Amino acid sequence: MDIMMEIAKKGRAVWVSAIVFFAGMGVAFAQGGTQAITLCDPLGGSGCTPGSETFATVATNIANFLFVDIAIPLSVIMVLVGAFQMMTSAGEPEKISQGKKTILYAAIGLAIAIVAGGITTLLKSIITGSS
Repeated sequence: MDIMMEIAKKGRAVWVSAIVFFAGMGVAFAQGGTQAITLCDPLGGSGCTPGSETFATVATNIANFLFVDIAIPLSVIMVLVGAFQMMTSAGEPEKISQGKKTILYAAIGLAIAIVAGGITTLLKSIITGSS
């Protein structure tokens, strides 16, 4: 019975911590001021700049987001993680090998992202008939 009470107390502590954390996040983000956000309909709705509702523009925006905002920073972080694994290996061959694999897989992932960006550009030029 004592074990059940301890688990229940820990569970309540986790919930209270989560609520305090998310409430604090709202306060922290609320202090940054307000910015007007304009959402455009990529399918041709009003309120967008001319030319922003075409398929080519939407495909380019998505590819740029995936490559520039996600793939490049993630691969840099993974290279740093691999380097950290190698530095903290204390000479153990298995940990050094794991660090090398992490760096290799980060490079392979970046290469795949670059090829995917090229394929997106190729498909866009085929579909729209422009370069």
